[in-house]
Amino acid sequence: MKSCPKCKSESRHRMMRKGIVKIIPGTRGYACDNCNTQYAWFSLINRTFKV
Repeated sequence: MKSCPKCKSESRHRMMRKGIVKIIPGTRGYACDNCNTQYAWFSLINRTFKV
């Protein structure tokens, strides 16, 4: 479930990870196309969180 944590939209594009998220393995950075929120998806626990 890689949907946006703010607007729950599935429309997104990949971005470079920022800050501490770069260190955590298994994360991918995304930005929402609708609300432009930048977030990361943590694949091991299948959760998204805002960066």
